[in-house]
Formats: sequence, structure tokens, C-alpha cells
Amino acid sequence: MKLLIIEPWFSAIGHPAQSLINMASAIGRDERVDYLVSDNTEAGFCLESIERLKAWGKVESFVVTTPTGHSNTVRALLRLLRMPMNGRQYQRIFFFDESLVVLALLWPLLSLWLPVERFTVLHLFGPRLGVRNWLARLVIGRFLKRPEVRLYLRTEEMAQAWRDAYSFVASGQISYLPSLEIPDGEPRQYPVSHSGQLAFGIIGQIRVGKGIEWLVPAFQGDAGLGRLTVAGEFASPQSKEQLSVLGGFDGFINSFMSESNMLERAADQNYLLMLYDMWDKRMESAVLYLAARVNRPVVVYGDSWCGRMVREFGCGVIAPDSRQETVDLLRRIPRPQSAEYAGLLKGMAEFRQAHSVKSLRGRVIQELLG
Repeated sequence: MKLLIIEPWFSAIGHPAQSLINMASAIGRDERVDYLVSDNTEAGFCLESIERLKAWGKVESFVVTTPTGHSNTVRALLRLLRMPMNGRQYQRIFFFDESLVVLALLWPLLSLWLPVERFTVLHLFGPRLGVRNWLARLVIGRFLKRPEVRLYLRTEEMAQAWRDAYSFVASGQISYLPSLEIPDGEPRQYPVSHSGQLAFGIIGQIRVGKGIEWLVPAFQGDAGLGRLTVAGEFASPQSKEQLSVLGGFDGFINSFMSESNMLERAADQNYLLMLYDMWDKRMESAVLYLAARVNRPVVVYGDSWCGRMVREFGCGVIAPDSRQETVDLLRRIPRPQSAEYAGLLKGMAEFRQAHSVKSLRGRVIQELLG
């Protein structure tokens, strides 16, 4: 049995390449597994990422003109269609970061030339398109009902939303597959700062929807709250325009961060703020995994996957819906010297253990190769 894992967003800035490399390292070098990824020669880091992926298996690439989008899925399928001509046959296909509508439209036709026993799709988002558009619902529903197709989401909440939206699809066709973001081995110990001023951080992609537009003025207007750091790159030129509040903010660090830079920056904080109000709360969050790697508690809203993790493991603090009440919460949040803070660190260590590659590897390999 041969498995081909496809990532059409591999050359995009951000997480897609690292996520695939994490999965490949968890699988290990296995002659049954090959990789097909997008390549944009203008993206300087892409060649390095491809070389890292080659440590775990045979890698082929296809050129794309945009880092993401529907066309990348089309290009991946065209490359896949040519593989049998070169003697490459696969019994299983696993698609990362695909355009689900494109697959639903094209795969029924392509499958006539590419018969496989399993065609797996890992989708990040909710079923909103299928709910709003009857034609998309029909096309996607027919695709999901195909016997070889399996749809995976990243969280239980998201998988259940898809089952509810497509109740006519057998429940076994839709499941969830957790991310492999926390590496094996003894985690590096990052000492906690015990200075008099609490340190809060918003780390990662800078965009509207992370509370930046109201948290920055709150910290600027009240030195007693502590120190706020906002570090990362703007998601788009529009994000820079929308978040003009950062223009005169001393705690803003506008720069691309490597993985090691991001870990160091996160470790400098006492809490990571994840007060997201413009995203699908059923989704997982890479920042929670980042917090786990440096063992720092988080502040999150309760009605989300992140909130469920905080309640289950005690790895952070649940914020109220009101912005003013959240600011009041930050004033009285547990201090690093307290027993309450030590309990939050213990909870985060337990979350890290439960979501480590070591804990999840067996399930992922079983789903892909079992």
C-alpha cells in the first residue's frame, strides 16, 4: 500500500509547511509514504522547507503562482493525474489545505483514471458554504458520500458541526485528526519572569479579530495592568490600515519571527492573550500549542475549543464576554509567585503531554496507514 500526502499551500507564508513537516516527522521515514507539495520559487523559505521534508520521504513539487487558493488544488490534481504515466501508483491519497469545492467537483471524474481505496481530505473550516449555498451543499454532499472519501477536521467541535450539517452522510465518513504541533522529548525550560509588572503577549499574525484594537488602548491608559507586547507580521496591508492603534505603541514588534524567535518571545510573557472575536471558535489555535511549548498560561473566551481545553486541563483563565470585565480580570489575574499561577503552569504541562507527538502519533499513523 502506497500513500501520497498532498499540500497545495506548502509555499504559503505561515503554518502549512511546518504542519506537514511535523506530520512527516511523526510518521518517520516510511517507504510507503510520498509527498507532493506546491513550490513558489519566489518564496525564499520554500526550498529550505522542501529539503527538510525530504528527510522523511520522496518529495515532488508543482509550481504555483499564488501561495493559496482554488487554483493550487487544481494544479495538484493535474500533477496527480500524470503520476501513473510515470509508474507512480497510490492506493491512498491525503489532501491538506484543499479547496473542498474543487475536489468535490473534479474528483468524481478523475477517480475514473485514479482508482484508490481511500481519498482523505483534511479541512480546516466549518460547513458554512454548504449551509448557505444549496448547490455547494449538493456537490459536497455527493462527494462526502463516496465510499472512498473521508473528511477530517482538526477538532471534535468542527467534526460535529459537519456531521450536523451533512446528516445524510454516514457519521464514519467525518471525523477529526488532531495537529502534531508539540514535539517529542523533554521540553525546554523557560524561566518565568517574577518582575513586579505582569507581561502579557499577543504573538503571531497581526490582524483584526484578536482584540488588539481595544487591548492596546486599555494598556496604554492604565500602567497598572502590566506590559503588553504585540509581536508578529501584519496579515495584509488592510490589517495594517485597520490597526492604526499600533502606530504609536511602544510594545509593538513588527517583524517576521522564526520558530525559535516566536518561542523566545512567547516565553518572555506571563500570559498569552487569545481573545479572538472574529474567527470560528470551533477551530484549534496554533497559539495554544505555542503556549504549551513554553509552558505559559493563556487567557481565552470560554465558548470555544480553546475554552474547552482550558476547562479540561486548567491551563489558563476564561475571560468574560465584556471587554471592561476582561480588563478588570487582567488586573486581578494570578501572579507568577502565587499558588494559583503554579496550578496554571501544571495544567499547561498536562495539556502539552496530552497533545504531544508521542501521545498522538499512534492514532495519526493508524488513520493514515492502518
